Amino acid sequence: MKLKLKRDEESIAHPHVDQLEVGELVMNSVTGRLYSKLIDGTLVEWISQKVCFEVAPVITFSHGVNADINNLNNFCCAGDILVATVKGLRPENNVVYNYEFTELTENTSLTNIQIANPQYSLYEETNPDNAEETLNYRQAVVPINFSIDNTSNISIFKFAVIAADTNKKLVEKLITIKCYEYECNAVSL
Repeated sequence: MKLKLKRDEESIAHPHVDQLEVGELVMNSVTGRLYSKLIDGTLVEWISQKVCFEVAPVITFSHGVNADINNLNNFCCAGDILVATVKGLRPENNVVYNYEFTELTENTSLTNIQIANPQYSLYEETNPDNAEETLNYRQAVVPINFSIDNTSNISIFKFAVIAADTNKKLVEKLITIKCYEYECNAVSL
């Protein structure tokens, strides 16, 4: 069974109100917009958005080379390295991503945050819908060197992954850091 609305398959224009009855729906199949006429005689429109079936990237954090972020006892707030690992990126090398690391609690300044160039690698995962098929993805390892000025408070940071071609934020994650140790040897990239 098919349900087909009145539609326009050739132009990008909206219908004229005289072409519709009150409550009738018409679809512009070129633009994906849906229109209807209200009882007051005005035309309303709904704008479509393409459905994305791609996997959203997943962000995990680690501290230093091999320490887990859940154990920040050795995090040096005078300057240390946090590593953001982003899995689920498109495998093509020509797809470019930008990364932002923003401090939300005003305990540090922008000049104290340095994001290094990400290191990319390819990996495979089993397709959850078909165990015999593998899916290819790219992973980014993004080192972030920063220091925290106000060490008496908890600092909250936001890490975001942005598609460079559309400037669309794909995913973001918050992380909370408390300065456990400030008198330490600062680490830099």
